[in-house]
Amino acid sequence: MINQTINKPIILISQRVEHHEQRNETRDSLDQALSRWVVASEAIPINLPNILLPEMLKELLVQLMPTGIILSGGNNIGEFCERDKTETVLLDWAKLQNIPVLGICRGMQFIGIWSGTTLERAKGHVAENHEICGDLNSIVNSYHDYSLKSVPKGFRPLAYAQDGHLEAITSETDWPCEGWMWHPERDTPFDLTWLTRFRLLMRLD
Repeated sequence: MINQTINKPIILISQRVEHHEQRNETRDSLDQALSRWVVASEAIPINLPNILLPEMLKELLVQLMPTGIILSGGNNIGEFCERDKTETVLLDWAKLQNIPVLGICRGMQFIGIWSGTTLERAKGHVAENHEICGDLNSIVNSYHDYSLKSVPKGFRPLAYAQDGHLEAITSETDWPCEGWMWHPERDTPFDLTWLTRFRLLMRLD
């Protein structure tokens, strides 16, 4: 397997889809800041394309045997079906193989949808910093229009915003899976709190 020849942990990252009408191009893309954040955790980021058929993607996952997976932000769920299909395969496989997953912003939303809950509108959560409280207490950035309407089955809440919207979840089972509604990669400099938590979730320590 490929991972056996690499000395550092591999973290696979899903990508947003963007369609550029002027060039007639549909692109997978990822903010380099998220890759830098993974590198800062002392792991190697690999960005996944959204065009692989499920069996091809599963074969790639087996070959890479990643240490963990990040479901990144960007796109509304249902906006690009190829991304939704990719992330469904990733979650199904990660749970079966007990591979750690972190969902960031849309990534947390997708974990919730995949687990059977729905979304609700979240006003005042775009380009704002706000407080979260619960098991996690901090000031975080916020760039989303929707939040999970309820705690997904198999998860428990880690933090809420002051307006009651769910901000973080974690798996209640042995599967290491969490969702954060903020973007740790957009902090300047990177917040050591979230890098440390990510390393623990990915079992890098």
